[in-house]
Amino acid sequence: MTAVEMITSEIETTPRFTPEVKTRSIIVATDGSETALAAFNVAAMIAGKTPADIHVLTVLEPMPAMFPSVEGMIIPPELDKSREEAQRNIVIEQIKTYDPARAWTLDVSVGRPAEAIVSFAREQSGDLIILGMNKHGLVGRILGEETAGEVARLSSIPLLIAAPQMDRLPKRVLIAIGLNADGMKSAPEVIGMITEAPSVSCVHVRPRSEFLGVDWAEFDNEYELAMKERFREVENNLEAANLRGDLVVLNGDATRELTEFITYSKVELLVVGVKRRRGRARAIGGRMATRLIRNVSCSVLVIPEIMQGELALQAAAGATNVVQDSKLWPETLRDFTSRNAGRIVNLEVDDPEAGALMEATAYPLLGADYDHKDGRLTITLGYTRGLERHLSRTISHPETVSVLSINGRDTALAVTHGGGQTLLTF
Repeated sequence: MTAVEMITSEIETTPRFTPEVKTRSIIVATDGSETALAAFNVAAMIAGKTPADIHVLTVLEPMPAMFPSVEGMIIPPELDKSREEAQRNIVIEQIKTYDPARAWTLDVSVGRPAEAIVSFAREQSGDLIILGMNKHGLVGRILGEETAGEVARLSSIPLLIAAPQMDRLPKRVLIAIGLNADGMKSAPEVIGMITEAPSVSCVHVRPRSEFLGVDWAEFDNEYELAMKERFREVENNLEAANLRGDLVVLNGDATRELTEFITYSKVELLVVGVKRRRGRARAIGGRMATRLIRNVSCSVLVIPEIMQGELALQAAAGATNVVQDSKLWPETLRDFTSRNAGRIVNLEVDDPEAGALMEATAYPLLGADYDHKDGRLTITLGYTRGLERHLSRTISHPETVSVLSINGRDTALAVTHGGGQTLLTF
């Protein structure tokens, strides 16, 4: 019996203590094709293990602005309605098998798929997004059809890409670890939610000795220490979730070595972290994750790095006042201003197109207000005297206003709008 066969046998037979792991919300995205069936199946299996609300979203690409007809260049409103109704019926038929109790919700959206999925997941306070695995060729990638890769780059929520053969919760799990954290601190909790694994293989790929002409022998000791320290961090996080981590070190090209190891070891779930980037650099974030999604045939769990503003949201998740009724916003914001005026804040904007942008750091808060007449929410920062720094952030058509607090003290103000959000953090 080979070493891999011994490990596989141990994984299959070792009993696992399952910690109580809860998730508030699971988002399943579908285009109505058979690809989504794997995602529905996985969602049903997770819900059978962990109490969860399942929210299904199907996204239609928008119609062209105009098309020729007998009456001119118009689009009848009935056409969009009929498209949405037809898509809804298709998805209802798809989920019948997986949701016999009819407990899942279904929403239809029109827009760019990745952005619509990320926006919807944020609105639903999603803990996990699930997509079905859909392999595309070169033409598909050029046309931007790799929705999974786009969601991985845009989302702050873990993403599970379910392979068609995923007919059980995975027992053979591989975590790809580098020398940087890349959001992996939250990985054990998600792994515990979606797997039945008693142990996890933590695989690190060391660059080839001839890589870029560098003699890595000179750096072996330093590199070895950094790698072991990184593994200890991951191992400690796994132990907190009652998982055991085993370190495996490979040498060579990361994508090729991981792909071959996954095939040889019959890995059922690959876990990879994504280092998210700010601004325009966001477009190139998650390159390693994207390459692995394209190359492996097993399911992939993408764990995004959590940015500073999002950490404030997570820290206060247990004390969040979400206000959706715009009639209450003026009073909510006046109270928020009276409690916090003069406190030093950071202002961050997360936009689907531009990415996460830090607009202001270390500014005192002057106030926040909402004007019903023009539907604008304004956040004003700066000083009350002299010609010192002063700026305002105006948000058109806000959707929700959330005030986050810990032990009775406000820690952040979050405003969602147009698929993005504005974060004011103290």
